[in-house]
Amino acid sequence: MTTREDGSNLSGEEQTTAVVLLKAGTRMPPIFIAPGIGDTAEHLSQFANLLQVAHPVYGLQPRGRNGVDEPLRRIEEIAEFHCHSIQHLQPHGPYILIGHSLGGLVMLEVARRLGKANETVSLLAMLDSYPSRNNLSLPQHAALTLRLVMRRAVSLLRRSQPSQPHPRGAPSERPQEESMVRGGKAIKDSAYDAWRNYRPSFYSGKIRFVKAAIPTFFPSDPAAVWAHLTNEFQIETIPGAHLDMVTTQLETLSSVVARYVGEALAGN
Repeated sequence: MTTREDGSNLSGEEQTTAVVLLKAGTRMPPIFIAPGIGDTAEHLSQFANLLQVAHPVYGLQPRGRNGVDEPLRRIEEIAEFHCHSIQHLQPHGPYILIGHSLGGLVMLEVARRLGKANETVSLLAMLDSYPSRNNLSLPQHAALTLRLVMRRAVSLLRRSQPSQPHPRGAPSERPQEESMVRGGKAIKDSAYDAWRNYRPSFYSGKIRFVKAAIPTFFPSDPAAVWAHLTNEFQIETIPGAHLDMVTTQLETLSSVVARYVGEALAGN
């Protein structure tokens, strides 16, 4: 039985069901990936299978997926939960941590906890991950708000025009944050609460950040958000928008992340 920092126990069943093997592998260490809001580990299976690496790939499952356990409502609590699950499978580093959207924030907190425990994090890759608009700096908040207002105005203008046939397969005009939502309502609601209330603090390691080329409902300059919160911050941009990373741009994303893994473990 593993004990959380708050004194409560993390059962063996929780430890084993909180991670899902997405791809088998023969090399160590394993790769751990965390999904975005409303997604489950299984939504990352295609990404895992496209990763050209010999390492096993595990997806982190949101608490409450079993319909019994209560979902967690703070990023710090989610990270604590996953940190125990990760160390149950891999007691010591080096660790490879990857997270898309909300999952990137979770993995940032997991990395901070492992670092405080004197464990090595070889790779922390955040895939288009940002705090809530309310937790950005004033200039970043203002710039993002202006862009969202303009986007809304353009959307309303288009709706006032005579309707045109919607191209088959074209993206919906619904807000991207809403289209991110899959899974149970309780998990979705708790994840949104966690995201809105999360204020990141300094991480003493290195962040590899993959940015979507098309800014949507998030800041256009991740360096302005993250560079002052870590010792080293590197950005790479791939085509498409936020959700495209884990849909239409999966091959590009998997190629980038596989390269990160190889670079991080070179010489280990």
